[in-house]
Amino acid sequence: MENQILLITDFSKASWNALIYGMEIYKTTKAKFFILHCYKKELLKQDKKEQKIKSEIGLQRIMQGIGFRKENLPHEFETISSSKKVPDAVREIVGSFKIDLIILGSKGDFAGINYAYHNWVSEILQNLESCTTLVIPETSKFNPKEFNEMVFPTPFNNSYRSSELKTFIALARLTNSTIRVLEIQESNGTLNQKQLSNKENLRDLFQGVNFTFHTLTQTTISTGIRLFIQSRDSSMLSLYRRKQGFFSRLFNQSMEKDIEFDPSVPVLLIPEIPGAG
Repeated sequence: MENQILLITDFSKASWNALIYGMEIYKTTKAKFFILHCYKKELLKQDKKEQKIKSEIGLQRIMQGIGFRKENLPHEFETISSSKKVPDAVREIVGSFKIDLIILGSKGDFAGINYAYHNWVSEILQNLESCTTLVIPETSKFNPKEFNEMVFPTPFNNSYRSSELKTFIALARLTNSTIRVLEIQESNGTLNQKQLSNKENLRDLFQGVNFTFHTLTQTTISTGIRLFIQSRDSSMLSLYRRKQGFFSRLFNQSMEKDIEFDPSVPVLLIPEIPGAG
């Protein structure tokens, strides 16, 4: 089955880098990339027309750039210029084309996923909840020989569903990487029966891909994740995004405690899907 990928672009170098990163991940498999640019709707009629023209020209230049790469990849591309707000346009596209993955490029060295930073990426993420999203720092380059592992922090409080982890597992297979399931305990403790059951559920869901379990103690979650990734030179961080909120609330911590958490590796945000199988 063809993978359906949506890239949201603002015509920056970061967005172009994110597109190339995504193309490299799916280099060996069929994929259709929808490239979306949204221009401001709250404009005078003449200004809106000019913005639409600029948007379409920008998308044409992206297609020209793809053509200049002269790679015979099994990919299709479709550009979409929209006057809708990004969340509204994305919801429509995700529903119409059954998007598997949304890709965003973040300017600079970091993913910029923390809401406290009020940047382009964090503002978009606040309104995207229904689709797995990959945020790629501008300085990240995909190298299949160096892409080694995807870190998946969890307190084992949730019973994950196969539909929620489908894209995550598919990416692990595509990149031939290992999933590192990371439990972080701020104090020494043992898993209760529910947590043990959820851990076994993950073990079942990850059959067919390489995975290992790891535990860190006596550290905060944000510090533990950062040190784990740095010490192992991990390639990607995967976070389960619950309906109650973003990363800080995912682990029942306040935003203040994680205010400086901003990964320098690509981050895969996995949405909670209530009632999914």
